[in-house]
Amino acid sequence: MTKITSVNVILVAMLYVFSFMVYAQDKLLFLPYNHAATICPVEQTTRLLEPAAPSFTDADCKLLTVKDINPQANNIWVKINFDVPKKWQQVKPPLGFYISGKAASRVYLNSQLLGTNGQPETTLASAHTDEVAGKMDSVFYVPNKLIKLKNNELIMHLSGRNSIIELDSPMHLLTLGPFGSPKRFIQNYSEVGLILVGAFAVGTLYFLVLSFGNRDAGTYRIFTALCLIAACQLTAEISRKLFDYSYQWHDIRLVVITALSFIFGTLVLLYSARKLAGKHAVHWVYIGVLLSAITLIFAPGFDTKTTAGIFIPLLVSLVLLLYYWINTKNTQTLRWLLFQFAVVVTIVISAASFHEIVHFVIIGLLLSYLFVQQASDVRQQQKMLHQEQTRLAKLEYKLAQNTQLNAPTKLEISVAGKTEYLNATDIAYCKAAGDYVELYLNDQSEKLFSGSLKHLESLLPETFLRVHRSYLVNLAEVVSLTSNLNQEGNMSELTLSSNQTVPVSRRLLPTVKDTLKQQI
Repeated sequence: MTKITSVNVILVAMLYVFSFMVYAQDKLLFLPYNHAATICPVEQTTRLLEPAAPSFTDADCKLLTVKDINPQANNIWVKINFDVPKKWQQVKPPLGFYISGKAASRVYLNSQLLGTNGQPETTLASAHTDEVAGKMDSVFYVPNKLIKLKNNELIMHLSGRNSIIELDSPMHLLTLGPFGSPKRFIQNYSEVGLILVGAFAVGTLYFLVLSFGNRDAGTYRIFTALCLIAACQLTAEISRKLFDYSYQWHDIRLVVITALSFIFGTLVLLYSARKLAGKHAVHWVYIGVLLSAITLIFAPGFDTKTTAGIFIPLLVSLVLLLYYWINTKNTQTLRWLLFQFAVVVTIVISAASFHEIVHFVIIGLLLSYLFVQQASDVRQQQKMLHQEQTRLAKLEYKLAQNTQLNAPTKLEISVAGKTEYLNATDIAYCKAAGDYVELYLNDQSEKLFSGSLKHLESLLPETFLRVHRSYLVNLAEVVSLTSNLNQEGNMSELTLSSNQTVPVSRRLLPTVKDTLKQQI
């Protein structure tokens, strides 16, 4: 029996998706942008309950193309004649006419009303319009008997009086096909997008927590904002697939996506500038912001604006990185420079489709690189901190050692009704014995301290270290640390200059090793 692996599943899924796409494309009849279309403006000045289509022979009517259909802030009639391939007649009903664009619409096919999307304007444009905005994506049922092999006549009444901004191509799709969801032809990557949104949301929460009380809180706040903006931007991008909104919200969606792209790019530039330029970071940032703002104002189309929103700040960041790498030859700066260069090249190569899933995959990779780089920086900081702590511990130990040589700590010992004072430097190690502590001296003699080991530890200088729950050792007397196998497992012990041995607990062994290294 063949073993099913994850690779098999992925390959089968890819084959299925590809087959579905081929099948779907074969069953569709698109009206391409260069297809002829006759466009006439609406001329009536009085309200008509059911406005009639014009003759399409008036002087105001123009023979243009599908790409020239522009109902934004307008009220027009459109006529398109088309033929149907013979093989397309084999497509099984029900059939549908799909229309995606910024318009309220009333659609007729071969003189029969298919339906309305919203309510096109019925009066000449004035201060108030009676238009009801249509959905951005809609589908109308087409009776199979309406379709002819030759000279089908599609007539549409379109108005877009509720448009907020004007797009270069407001009508995105006009096609005949099997009846189904009007969302079926757009954003087929939305499932991948939802996964990325979840990843960005988790990143937002993670770095938000790290930004509180952390010594590098500024960087973590930037990462939090980057993840949050990426999640919001991707949510706005795939919202067309997820929500059935009216066309004016499409304008708002595009503005939000472009603004978030610009903010994301600026934050990446801010991160690079803070890392390298220090107090001069603000100059690099406002240069990037100024250049980006100028580009966004004059760039044609929102796809271009969205791409430029991240591209221009990355380009400025690239110049910044190159400048500082030339001056410092830092390996970390070079890696960040090469990665950003790869991102910029990818944006240039895939500019036509960059605003779609490629954009967010690159954002994910960019964030992943920053996270890995930050983790590397944290490790390096921890390493340097550990080295500093080691040097400090050595200095403290030497200071304590010198103090004990010049003015040793004295312990008060009661023996047979009299009080003795014992120099701490004479003690080799201490062992807990109930309510007392046995003191083993360098000359092999023993004394008894009245009190707990914890209390004694607080009285002794820093040259003493707890190596076991029952033992304290004078570090100055340690000669070696050895590990022996016995019936109880691995046993470590310290050998002292007096040839005495002291056990070391497994729990405290790492601390003991680290402390001994610091004393070298």
